[in-house]
Amino acid sequence: MHVLRAKTVAESHAETTRMARRLFVSPPARRMVLPILAFSLMESFLLVYPSLDGVRVAWGALGFALPAYLAAYATVPLAERLGGRMYFRRSFLLIFVGLIMVGAIELVVVVALTAYSIFGGMTYAFRIDRAVVLGYGAVLWIRAVILTATSNSMYVRTLPAASLHPVLGLIGLAVFARLGVWDIVMALAVYALFFLSAVAYTEIAKRPLLRSFGADGLKLLRSTLDQYGEQEESGVAELETFFDSISVRARVRVGGLAFRSAKRIKAIFLAPTVHPGPMGFVSGSDLPTKVARGLTDLTPNVLVAHGPTTHDENPATTAEVKKVSDAVREMVSAATFGPKVGRACRVTYARASALAQAFGDDVLIVASFAPNPTDDIDSATGHAAVQEARLVGARDAIFVDAHNCHEPGVGLTLFGSERSHEIIQAAKAATQAALQAPKDRVRVGYASRRGFATADQGIGARGIEALLIETGGQRTAYVLFDGNNMVPGIRDEIRARLAGLVQESEAMTTDNHSVNLSMDGFNAVGAALDRQTILAQAEGAVREAIANLEEVEVAAFAGEIANFRIFGPQSASRLTTSINSTMAVLRPALYVTLSGAIALGALVIVLF
Repeated sequence: MHVLRAKTVAESHAETTRMARRLFVSPPARRMVLPILAFSLMESFLLVYPSLDGVRVAWGALGFALPAYLAAYATVPLAERLGGRMYFRRSFLLIFVGLIMVGAIELVVVVALTAYSIFGGMTYAFRIDRAVVLGYGAVLWIRAVILTATSNSMYVRTLPAASLHPVLGLIGLAVFARLGVWDIVMALAVYALFFLSAVAYTEIAKRPLLRSFGADGLKLLRSTLDQYGEQEESGVAELETFFDSISVRARVRVGGLAFRSAKRIKAIFLAPTVHPGPMGFVSGSDLPTKVARGLTDLTPNVLVAHGPTTHDENPATTAEVKKVSDAVREMVSAATFGPKVGRACRVTYARASALAQAFGDDVLIVASFAPNPTDDIDSATGHAAVQEARLVGARDAIFVDAHNCHEPGVGLTLFGSERSHEIIQAAKAATQAALQAPKDRVRVGYASRRGFATADQGIGARGIEALLIETGGQRTAYVLFDGNNMVPGIRDEIRARLAGLVQESEAMTTDNHSVNLSMDGFNAVGAALDRQTILAQAEGAVREAIANLEEVEVAAFAGEIANFRIFGPQSASRLTTSINSTMAVLRPALYVTLSGAIALGALVIVLF
């Protein structure tokens, strides 16, 4: 007997992420010109079937193609004039899909009538121009739904652009097939049925998000799709307005290290308890670049690692991210610098490992479950690890989630779980070892590698950054990839590659969600970019950092940012649930509304 098992939160989140695989970028408009003409010829042939009159087929093709091309060009300015967003490549593809629908209905009718003629022993002498009307009604349904979702969610403003192709097509059909006034009235009645059906479908699609958050789900869908395509500022603003409306005020912790040479701040290493999501360049996404940009007056060398945080701590807006840079600037200016740093110490506890290094009386802790796949370590676990570090003698601790081994469907590390306990114990033991290690003067090197890969290949704008700490005869490399986690095995291969250059190392990712705008959904480091490139670039960055070594003083700092607006507890889960609920209802709603409209439209055509 098959037992149904409820999906975990992680599995639901992975399912939502996999929806990106259904997305695609519309082809250039010029690539649709010939397919539109080809389908116009086919539909013209079906309309005059069984006649083989080439001239009549050509005139009929003109009756299909000319309205199609006019609608393809005119839809864009019309939709934009009415407050929507539209692009020629999307418009031409929509026309092509519409012609496929018209042709499909024509083909079904012709096949059915041909079979009826053959088995009924009669001559085929049927007109199917009304079947074309039914097809154009289905085109109106498709265009109304898609334009409502991707252009303008107001039906009154969507209708003119949505009806452009069906109306022009009806004019072309009326000229070619010599339709009468009553035929035109009947066609408009059919169009009205299809439009009302499309409205019903879109209302069903809106319902889950409207019920959970009071937001128009299709409007959010339009802005989300824009992130995968055009990435316009207006789309970002719409999404951030929504996220701000559901956000809550919180106190978020920011910890870090500042390295100062004789002349300047050489580098800053940060671990904010702020999640770099949700996607693209919205809100906290591309957090490393946004934070680093705000600190260029101090240094361009800013490493923004992944603190203990989940999607619930996503900043509500991009403006909130600026608070991180401002807070760091204040903390660095008030920090006390010193020359002594201890050797890095690694401890493994069960599945967890922690690399700790003392900077004065403060300790940097980098935690990892690799090679065991996991996702984010939550803020409560990070807070507990910091508290344990304080209890064993550290003045304060900076906790980093290395975020370096992941598989789709793997869950978060939540406080109270077995994995949370393991990471806390590993951090505690590593801190004890780090505090006992002798301290010496320190040399630090920084290097970065950028431009060798794109976001589609899992690497964000900050590329790979390497921070090299040399003290007491030990070199430790902290290698930070501007990406969203790593496929299993990559982290260990990087450490093995660096073993000949340094005594200790850790490979980390920023969890930058700007790389998530791929059509696969899962875009961890190593999923798209080949391993040899990853290893070579990581080694190159570390070699450059070694060459860049110079004596510095270091300051550890940590503080809280008050009134920082984040998504809030359980918001990410609620969003995932609402999106999955929407997707679950769309398919049956599609069958009911579209098939119902076709059936009612056919009934109107038969009766009148």
